[in-house]
Amino acid sequence: MLKKRGRNRLVFIFPKLGVVVKFPILHLSRIFGMIKGHFSEGGWKFFWKTFKHEFNYYTADTIGSFKREVFFGLIANWNEFYLYWKTRSLFLQPTYFTLFGFLNIQKYGNPCQLQDVDLWCQLHILTDGKVWDDSHHFSNSKNFSFDDGKLRIVDYGSYTVNNVVILHGEKIFNSFNPAFCWEEEKKKREERR
Repeated sequence: MLKKRGRNRLVFIFPKLGVVVKFPILHLSRIFGMIKGHFSEGGWKFFWKTFKHEFNYYTADTIGSFKREVFFGLIANWNEFYLYWKTRSLFLQPTYFTLFGFLNIQKYGNPCQLQDVDLWCQLHILTDGKVWDDSHHFSNSKNFSFDDGKLRIVDYGSYTVNNVVILHGEKIFNSFNPAFCWEEEKKKREERR
């Protein structure tokens, strides 16, 4: 068993069982600081108005929002489950089960060994630059695995990943070349000029 801790989730990897278990990290200690910050700006009336507006208006992807700062791990788990079951995209590492986002069970895949630059550049080409919507997830090879020789994304809890998966997931799954090298590709492009 391997254990990895991210900013918003705790992940237990069981290669022999073929599963990964993801738990959200709830940042409950941040609630008091956020309440104190809003309250000090104008009392209870201001706090309640601001809190209500922020909770209803801002999404979990809005940096600094209450939802993101406190519950992002829970929301990410739920989004992974929902996106997989909604699209059944072959590009997604299957998420088999969720317990309302408090626990996710995902299929294990062999970690991606590609250089980040080679991964990023090929994904950029295959998606016509759409990976810029979430450069954090698509530029890091740790967010991917190889399953049956095919590239799959294992960390797709952010909403900004959704459009790339829906629009380009099938193309990435079918066309991704594990032997791609950005330096060689640059040379080929220069020769064509």
